Amino acid sequence: MRRAIISISLVFSAFFAQSQDVHFSEFWATPMFTNPALTGHFEGTYRFNGVIRNQWSSVSSEPFRTFGGGIDMNAPFNLKPIGVGLFITTDNAGLSALTTTEVQGLIAGRFKLGNWENIKLHLGAKGGIIQQSIDYSKLNYGDQFNGIRFDPSLVSGDLTTGGALTTTLNFGAGTFLERRLNERRRIGMGYSLYNITRPDLSFSNSFESRIENRHHLLFLSSLQMAAKWDFMPSAQLNMQGKQNEIVLGGAFRYHLNTGPMNPQAVRLGAWTRAGDALNFALGLDLNNLYIGGSYDINYSTLLPATNYRGAWEASVIYIIPTVREKVKRLRQCPDYL
Repeated sequence: MRRAIISISLVFSAFFAQSQDVHFSEFWATPMFTNPALTGHFEGTYRFNGVIRNQWSSVSSEPFRTFGGGIDMNAPFNLKPIGVGLFITTDNAGLSALTTTEVQGLIAGRFKLGNWENIKLHLGAKGGIIQQSIDYSKLNYGDQFNGIRFDPSLVSGDLTTGGALTTTLNFGAGTFLERRLNERRRIGMGYSLYNITRPDLSFSNSFESRIENRHHLLFLSSLQMAAKWDFMPSAQLNMQGKQNEIVLGGAFRYHLNTGPMNPQAVRLGAWTRAGDALNFALGLDLNNLYIGGSYDINYSTLLPATNYRGAWEASVIYIIPTVREKVKRLRQCPDYL
C-alpha cells in the first residue's frame, strides 16, 4: 500500500510540478550532456557516447528510464580549436508514459590564455528541440481508491482519453577552464546555464509548465599519485528553481598498462548526492574504449519504500583515433629520361 501511494505520487509530481531536467549520476562519463564546452574535448577525431539510467524500480511497476547518446567531432574541417556534436536524451517517467525527448546540436571552441602554459578556456553552446508527450489513459486518479486500495477497474470521472504532445526550442551554454599536462595530470572547473529561454512544456493554454533555468558548476581532475595509481576527485552542483543538487566524490584509477599503444586501466569510485543517495561506480579503460557502470543506494525520505534501492546506470565511450589524410606519393622521373 505504501509503495503504491509513493509510486502514484512520483507520477503526479512529474506531471504537475514545474518541469526539471533529467540527470545522470555518471556525470564524468557524459561530457556533452554535462557541459557543452566539453564538446570535442578529447584526443582523437570522433567520440561516441551512450548512457542508460533505470530508476525507482523498487516503488513502481514501470520504473523511470533515461537514455542518452551522441557523437562529437574534434577539429572538423581541420579547424583545430573547434568541436561539434549531437546529443539526444529520452526520459520515460513511469506509469504516466510521460516522455521527454531532447535533440541538441553542440559547438565549442578552446582558447589559450596568453602565455599561461597548458591552460585553456573552453566555450560551448547548444541548441535544439525538446518534446514532451503523455498518455492520460495510463494515469491513476483519486476516485479509483475504494477505501482500501486503488482499483484500476473503477472508471475515473477525471479520466481524459488520448494523449498530448508539445514541442519547443531549448538552448544552453557553458564554459570550462582547465590546466592539463596530460590525461593523468589535469584539473578543471566549469559553469553552464541550461534552459536559457525557460521553454514552456504545458499541454494546455490554461496553465504554464516552464522549465526553470539550471545553473551547473563542475569540477573534474586527475592527480597522479604513483607509477600506476591516479586519484580523480570530481564534483558538481545543480541549482534549478527551488531544487539544489550537490554531488561530491572521486575515483581511484589503477593502470594495468601505461604504454601509449594500448593503455588499460580500472576505475573504482564513490560519490554522495547530498540528502539523496550514495553512488558507487566501476569503470574499465581499454585503449580508446571506456565501459562503466554504477548504482545509487537511496537514503532519502523514500527509504521505507525503496529499502536503499535507487538507480543503476551503464555508460560507454568510444573514441576513433586521429584520422590521417592519405599522403600522395609522387614518382620522380630519372634525369636521364
